[in-house]
Amino acid sequence: MPKLGEIKKLHGQRFGRLIVEDHVGKTNKGHSLWRCLCMCGQHITVQRTALLWGFSKSCGCLRREATRNRFTTHGQTGTFEHRVWKEMRKRCFNPKSSIWKYYGGRGISICARWSSFENFLADMGISPSLTHSIDRINPNGNYEPTNCRWATKKEQANNRRNSLILKDFSLQGT
Repeated sequence: MPKLGEIKKLHGQRFGRLIVEDHVGKTNKGHSLWRCLCMCGQHITVQRTALLWGFSKSCGCLRREATRNRFTTHGQTGTFEHRVWKEMRKRCFNPKSSIWKYYGGRGISICARWSSFENFLADMGISPSLTHSIDRINPNGNYEPTNCRWATKKEQANNRRNSLILKDFSLQGT
């Protein structure tokens, strides 16, 4: 059992994200064990030396957070805009795509800036709704900020290469 002074010194102290609550015993090798509350709300039992030497700073949440941050680039994977970006790249760059012949096969490409999803999202912004999709203003032009917009199905239907624009030539006032 640790001395009373040692218990008072550790009780309530903070080590990283851990706050020492109670002494809970010893290991079979005689090391003091302490119950700590992590800032994330989890309890963990830690050896005194691990606290004092800085080996234990959290319940494990700190490591999980660091790992998640290391492998997260933009945090948008799976969103509507990310799926639109991936499909745009697929139809322009993947000859195995069923619609590649209408895009990459026709020479339609994507500007170098949009090789990064973050840049694509910065330029296009969030889609106004899930019924909008990316539309090239000039259907023969490339995917680039000055030639793209979020458009409804009706807007896209009116902007196809084979769309005919009918003008009313009737005489007015006769």
